[in-house]
Amino acid sequence: QRRVRKAVVSTQSTGSFAPSSEDPTVGALYQEGKLEKSCKDGEDFDLIFKVKQAHQFTWLFKAEPLQTGSQKTPITKVVRGKEVTEYRTRTLNVPSPDESPEGGAAKAVEFSFETTGAAVVNRFAFGRCMAWPANMPCNETKAWLAERSKGPNFLYTQGAHRLTFTVFCMPEAPTLYRPTQLLHPDEFSIPKSGWVCCVNMKTGAIWEGDKKKYCRQLADWETEERPFFCEPAYDDTLVTDEIDGYFDQAV
Repeated sequence: QRRVRKAVVSTQSTGSFAPSSEDPTVGALYQEGKLEKSCKDGEDFDLIFKVKQAHQFTWLFKAEPLQTGSQKTPITKVVRGKEVTEYRTRTLNVPSPDESPEGGAAKAVEFSFETTGAAVVNRFAFGRCMAWPANMPCNETKAWLAERSKGPNFLYTQGAHRLTFTVFCMPEAPTLYRPTQLLHPDEFSIPKSGWVCCVNMKTGAIWEGDKKKYCRQLADWETEERPFFCEPAYDDTLVTDEIDGYFDQAV
């Protein structure tokens, strides 16, 4: 059965909606507020819908959370043979006719969106992944991801990902991506493992778009005697050109 969870963003205000208790196919206003960063014609924007748990979701518009509030949830661990209960800070559960932990995101079958006025959507990324605006230099991408992260100096519980999920830039040429990158785990990762991938030094995209050939499970990469380095993706002329360009501008 269809459950409605949506966000509405206008020039200065926002509202998030949850399934109505009377009819879950109809959205009922859950939270509303004012945008700190206004929405203007012609400006680039990004809208992120992050599913954290079955009933915990986060909407972000240009790195600004569209929902507020948090809760403490218990987790039991075994430490030195004894069970220990710890509490984690999480976003609030969005109201739903399905009792937690059943239903919720586990039953999602459709995602749709629409724009009005001058707003145009020209890129869509879906799944457990890392994504950023196309053709963005590495140093700008690193800052872009941090602004949307759960880092203590950024969005904390309302963020889309941990601060550790970032990109690594060439130290001597920070606009270029390091050819070997650690990427977010996805549905094909083995438990507790992300990916190590060869990437294009200018765009950060997986080299030649071939994940099967140019990515390895992080767990496998760490256990090998010599971690692989992405020679095919490394181009020292790019580094040289950027360093030369930097000094030409300085002069």
